[in-house]
Amino acid sequence: MTITRPDANRATFIECYEAQFRAGARNDAEAYAKLNLAAFDFEIPPYAARDAFAASTGLFFLPDVTVSWAKATATRLTRTVRTIAARGTDQILVVCYRDGYFDLTTGRQTRRVLAGELAFLDLAQEITIEAPQVDNVSLALSRRKLEALLPSLDGANGFVRPADALAKLLRTMMENIVALGPTMPVVDAPGVAEAILRLAAACLEPVSRQQAETSRNTASLITIKAFIEEHLLDPALGPQTLIDAFGTTRSALYRLFEPLGGVTGYIAKRKLHHAFRLLSDTRQPHGRISTLAAELGFSHPSAFTRAFKDAFGLSPKAVQALAQQSRDQDVQLKISTEPMQYLTPITPV
Repeated sequence: MTITRPDANRATFIECYEAQFRAGARNDAEAYAKLNLAAFDFEIPPYAARDAFAASTGLFFLPDVTVSWAKATATRLTRTVRTIAARGTDQILVVCYRDGYFDLTTGRQTRRVLAGELAFLDLAQEITIEAPQVDNVSLALSRRKLEALLPSLDGANGFVRPADALAKLLRTMMENIVALGPTMPVVDAPGVAEAILRLAAACLEPVSRQQAETSRNTASLITIKAFIEEHLLDPALGPQTLIDAFGTTRSALYRLFEPLGGVTGYIAKRKLHHAFRLLSDTRQPHGRISTLAAELGFSHPSAFTRAFKDAFGLSPKAVQALAQQSRDQDVQLKISTEPMQYLTPITPV
């Protein structure tokens, strides 16, 4: 779970908060839902609708990293295209259950994640998490910082690291932040955050290795994909651009991207996802959609709108409007007491 980080202050120790939602208390499920709004839509699964809801959580803020823990009765957390558009897309979550399990749905696949395993979730994509009981520690990591340590985050969403030595190291670090956070000096926080980011990147190494192993040609698939990401706003980006840049043949390029739906389809998909991130990023100034369509190489804004809606179920204007609403709400949250009203600062003993 993540929320927008409060304004930084000159406190000696890092900012730490906790919240309690007690069983049977009135409206506690609604309050817990508001606390989760930054990342997920929350609901109680139908099979637990008659049970008393209870939850508790803690949040520990480091630079570019938020560590949290949560315990709760049955929950379902969902992140849809509409959620993404309205609430930003800039984080990667790492979720580890200390006890029990949860069912994770990404795309069209659902798998059960057991205690001790690390599940990596890309908040730029649709996700559903459901559990009969919650007991976890988690990380919210800056996408920008993590991308700097990996060739690509493609394939990270839904990746589950088994409960091996490296996973245990990262889990232990999360648990230590929970235990020591209230007494961690602010001056030490950047170094701790950097260590967490590097350990998380190391846990994602199998994803990068798998991507590398799919390339059996002279030109590396990872290298070409990185080139595509860097040139998404080049209207001329296409197969011929890659052939010229990497000195490969058309047939070799097509074979390389065949498992990904073809090179042209892959480029189109990445362009649309890039457009979605730009339009839904509450920190970005919003320009004309027609200008973005031209930069992405679409022949006409209407062609861009059709492709975008086919991919995400919402028009570019709708996504842009949702992001604008979210930006307006962020301004209001500095004045209102939600969701911060549910959190109590943890002070050193």
